[in-house]
Amino acid sequence: MTQPTVPPDPSAEDPRYREIITSIIKRFVRLVGAPAALNVARRIPHLSVDAEGNALGYNRDDPLDTITLLMDEYGSVFGDVAVTLAHQAAKPVAQSADDILLAEAGLLPSSLPSPMRLLLVDDHILFREGLVGLISPQPDMKVVGQASSAKEAIALARDLKPDLILMDISMPDGSGIDAARVIMADAPTAKIMFLTVHSDDEQLFAAVRVGAVGYAFKNVRAAELLKSIRGIGRGEAAISRPIARRILDEFSRMTPQQQRPAEAHETVELTSREIEIVRELAQGASNREIAAKLVISENTVKNHVRNVLSKLRVRSRRDVADYARDHGLASPRSDDQS
Repeated sequence: MTQPTVPPDPSAEDPRYREIITSIIKRFVRLVGAPAALNVARRIPHLSVDAEGNALGYNRDDPLDTITLLMDEYGSVFGDVAVTLAHQAAKPVAQSADDILLAEAGLLPSSLPSPMRLLLVDDHILFREGLVGLISPQPDMKVVGQASSAKEAIALARDLKPDLILMDISMPDGSGIDAARVIMADAPTAKIMFLTVHSDDEQLFAAVRVGAVGYAFKNVRAAELLKSIRGIGRGEAAISRPIARRILDEFSRMTPQQQRPAEAHETVELTSREIEIVRELAQGASNREIAAKLVISENTVKNHVRNVLSKLRVRSRRDVADYARDHGLASPRSDDQS
């Protein structure tokens, strides 16, 4: 006589789920210490863990809910990097667990979307290698190229068409801002985030004007940088609150007339010294070079440059050069031609 088939008990123990949960918790125990990691895990309903991070109990009726809640809770405390760490923690389990279980748990690497393709531009190889070491383990990111100069950055951006370019401002053969301007002229949808040591407003505003989607200092925390990159991938701007505040403060100080640059046909009253400054800026001269040529101090040059930017209602030296060309001021002075 055929025995009736007994349906499986949905609440029956499946050691694979316990192993996945335990591996995730122990990864955070190693990274942030047992007190912080276990405190977060114990907030999850139906989840109990011992002092070593082993899962003692979980929601057997819906174990995937326990895993999802655990990952979300770690993510809310430690940022987006928590999702990456959960993937890494589950890799050993993949050897014994079937693909269906891992896919359902959201921990199967092959189920991830195509990684964001990044181009790194910095003349310091150690800094680039540090970025590669940070980005390479991320399943949703991939370094597709590295450049050490503005010229290389332009060429690689054309060839590789990366999703995001992480670019320094100061490079041996020019400015990263100038390189960004060329890149975005070729590909207006290109996304560029500046990683720099420059904190002065002139560089910041120049980066914003060129169309950068992000601006961060090189001392940014790794988790914060990864969060910014992922935000850019979702279409967000990656500008910290302090930097955004500086932009808003500067904009709020400007009058409506100052909030637009001087048009090409407008005449602006510049002193003879300011005209000299404009001519030198149009030639790409630095403050030090201008000071040496005009036999004045660098502080005096800075004051003149600030006055010129204010009068012309522009933000950068590049804008001054454009103004000079539009108004016939870019050619060398007659006494230099003799």
